[in-house]
Order: sequence, then structure tokens, then C-alpha cells
Amino acid sequence: MIRCKLLHRSPMPCRIIRTLSTDGYKSIGSFHSDNVEELMRLSDEDYIAPELPFEKGSVKIPTRSPVAAPFANSGRFSDSYSHLDRSQWSFLNHGAFGLATDVGLSRAHSWRMCLESQPLRYFDRYLLNHLAHSARSLVDFVATENKDKMRESIALMSNVTGGMNAVIGGHARFHGNSSKVFSFDINYGSNKKMCQTYHGQENAIEIPFEEDFLPLLRKIQSSSNEDNDYHLQATDVFLSAFDSTIQNLIRGGKHSKSSLAGSLLLLDHITSNTAIHTPIMSLAKYAKEEYGMIVAVDGAHSLLSLPLEMSNILSDGSDGQEGVDIYLTNCHKWFSSPRGAAALFCSNTTIQDSILRQPAVVSHGVNDGFLSRFLWDGCRDYSAELSLPAITDFWNSADISVVRIDTKQNLKEGIRILIQHWHPGVCSGGGDNADMASIEQNSAEAGLTLVPLQLHAPMMALVRLPDHLSGSAVANKSDRKTSTDAKRVQDYFYSCRVEVPVKCVRGVLYCRVSCHVYNTAEDFETLARVALNVP
Repeated sequence: MIRCKLLHRSPMPCRIIRTLSTDGYKSIGSFHSDNVEELMRLSDEDYIAPELPFEKGSVKIPTRSPVAAPFANSGRFSDSYSHLDRSQWSFLNHGAFGLATDVGLSRAHSWRMCLESQPLRYFDRYLLNHLAHSARSLVDFVATENKDKMRESIALMSNVTGGMNAVIGGHARFHGNSSKVFSFDINYGSNKKMCQTYHGQENAIEIPFEEDFLPLLRKIQSSSNEDNDYHLQATDVFLSAFDSTIQNLIRGGKHSKSSLAGSLLLLDHITSNTAIHTPIMSLAKYAKEEYGMIVAVDGAHSLLSLPLEMSNILSDGSDGQEGVDIYLTNCHKWFSSPRGAAALFCSNTTIQDSILRQPAVVSHGVNDGFLSRFLWDGCRDYSAELSLPAITDFWNSADISVVRIDTKQNLKEGIRILIQHWHPGVCSGGGDNADMASIEQNSAEAGLTLVPLQLHAPMMALVRLPDHLSGSAVANKSDRKTSTDAKRVQDYFYSCRVEVPVKCVRGVLYCRVSCHVYNTAEDFETLARVALNVP
């Protein structure tokens, strides 16, 4: 049983926890905590991390095998996700709702037991100081430069959906209901519904991309075989779709270029349905310089999977500074925290005090600073946010840069396994087996992956199902599939204890496979065999 520490025991009925102060309240509302804004402003030299009110517990950090082969280190991370039922399931859907590490679950459980051992002490005296520590830990994980500025740019919350409600709703309130919000049709579905709810159908403008521009990504070939070359070409495709929508609006006569200033552009850093790595920096630069737009990014899939450097991603509003204005990310996905932790980043104080002036849930801290206004949204379980320091320590100890390299390599090998089983002889380089070099160069053009691997997320991609299942993208073909077909196949996979989503994109069925540190070649082999037996 977890027992919270008592710093002093007394034979008297009253147990003195710390010297009583005659000072007034320092924190939001009537909490007996320190001022979280001041805690965030302290330098590393002056900041003292709060002591955990329970035993920290030991953490087993996986040691990396020197073997460079794909999946060589997967087994070493099995103990870090020991609660996953590997005996029953092949789990290739981490990208949906994540999977928490043991270290995160353990820390969250300790906090829950601490809460129940003395609720007032937890909420009144522990919670806010430790939430500020979680925010500092997360800043350290995503920023190596300009940390002082970044600590004043973060707000913790329970999930990106709540943050997006604050962003989109705040934009409508501040700029008026007639203001415009733009989003690509491949963006996350709930964000598009928020746009329509807060701005109205007429002012929530969807940028058509899937039917006419997505196929252009498939045709991208790299002259230098470098990822940057792919992303430069992809940027041109996204900008063409964006500009086409803007020009159609202007030609309609109701809008001018200048009238679009202050509009909101929403981008997904990694799209959910299609797992495309969007070139957010180039799109943000163009939208701001050409049209004077505000740019917000849904980075739900980015924390850990991408090497984020927030000091380079964010713009503080200074003249000539590039970057996005608002960035949100979930912790429960690739970062593998327990569910219920997310972060919003904004270093532009003008936007902090206008669009972001009101969180989705208004409570005690609304008038006390950027972190404070989002930090407390009522009496609930904050254990996921409180577990963040333990998880940042875990990933840093495991060498996160190496983890990213290994996992990206593992995903590529998993894709090679699927292509070899489902599309034999294609991308084989003239041999019997699928060839990785050929897959990297030709898989999208051959229709085997949705886009070139260099444009897919580093830990998630779409692979076309076998020909007897996948259908055709040609509009007048009778075998063009629908979401109903996708559900039928996914239900069959589930009945065979394979958890993987099936996506219907332009009439073709794909598996959206996720690959995290714990996935193995056997997971992909099992999926490959089961798909060939779908009736």
C-alpha cells in the first residue's frame, strides 16, 4: 500500500507537516501552494524540484543491443509495456489511443493512492507545485534552446481536444463569428466539427486535398534520395491546394486577399487517418506572409515520434520570425503516458492574451497567468499529468534519438514484410523478396503505400491490403471500396486478435500500421497471414 510521507510526526493530535506561514495565498484560488507562474520563471540554477510524497520506486531502463538489424531491440522494451496482452493479441494500433509505459502507470498509481490517503493535502498542498514540475519536465524534453521563454509558453491540459476547443472557440470570440478558419480535408475530424460549431458552416472552409492533390504526393520522386527533397516537393503540393482554395474564394467576389488577415489556419503535424507528415513550417511561413493568417498545429501524434524543438517551431510574433503561433500535442500517444495529459505551446503573448485568454473550462486560474488559466479545470484525476517527469526520465535514459532511429527502421521492415506477403514480385528489385531500397523509392508510385515512406510518419504508415481486398481508386470502377468495407475487414482482423485499423482512402483499403518500441516482426507476420485469409 502506498503511504504518503509525513515530514514530521508529533505525539499531539495535530501532525505538523511544515512550518505555518502567515503570508496570504500565493497560488490560484485558495490553494495552499506556491505561485506556479513564479515556479516556471525560475532558472534551472534556482529551481528546486518538489519532493515526491511517496517512494519513487525503481525503473528498469532497457539497454540497447549493438545489433543494428530491425527489431533487434524490441524485446528489450517488452518489460516496459508488460501489461500488454501479447499472448492473445498482435497490437499494431498504438496510434489510436496509445499504450502507457509501466513507469508511467506506476507513478500515476502512486499519485492516486496518495490522493485517497488524504485528499485535501493532495489538492491543496501537493498538486499545483508538482504540475508545475511536470510542465518544466516536458519543456526540457521538447526544447534544448531558449528554455526560459518556452517555460512561459506552455499550458498543461487533459487532451488536445480540450485545447483545440480553446483555440478555435477563442479565435471565433476574439475575431468575430464572421472570421474564417481553414483546414485541409485530411485533418482530424473532430477539429473540423469544432470549426463548424464555433465559426459556422460558411466560415469553416475546408481545403480539398484528398481527391485531387493526395495522388500528386504519390508521384513524388527524390532526385537525391534525401528526406528533405521529398518534403520540398510535398510542400509545393500542399501550397497548390491551399492557394487554389483561396483563389476560388476571391474569385467568388465575397472576399479579398486583405480580408483574410487574421483568419485561422489549422494544420495536422501528422494526419490521423492518412499518417502523412505535413510540412508545417513551410505552410505556416506562406500563410502568414502571404495572407496574414494565424497558424495553429494539432501535433497529437508528434511528441516523441518527431524530434520537436519548440524554440524553433514557435513564433513569438516578432517581425520576420518564422514559425507557428500555437502548437498542441498529446502525451498518451507515442510518448506513452497514461491517458489524460497534453500540452499547448504559444510564445506569442498577444495571442496568449487574446485567442487563448479563455480555456475550454474556465476556473480559478483564469486571471492568474498562461499556465494557471489552463492548469486547474476542476476536481478530477490529474495523475497522468503528474506522471510526466517519470516518463521524460525514462525516454531520456533510453536515449530517445536512438529510439527514433530504431523504430523508424522497424516500421520500414514491417512494411517490407507486408508487401512481400500481399504484393509478391512488386518492389522486389528483380529478386524473389521485397527489397527495401526499391520500396523506399517506388512503393507509393506502385500503389503499395499511400505516399512515399519519407512522407509518412516515422512510426505509422498506410499499406495497401492484398488485391482481392483493396479495391480501386478509379471513380467508375465497381470495386471502389467504402468505409463499410473497411469496417468489415477490420472486424475480421479483430476476430483473429489482430488490432489494426483499416482506412478507406479514395476507394482503396489500407492498413494503417503503427510501430512502437515493443512491436516485433512477428506482429507484422501475423497481420500479413490473417489478411490473406479474409473471406
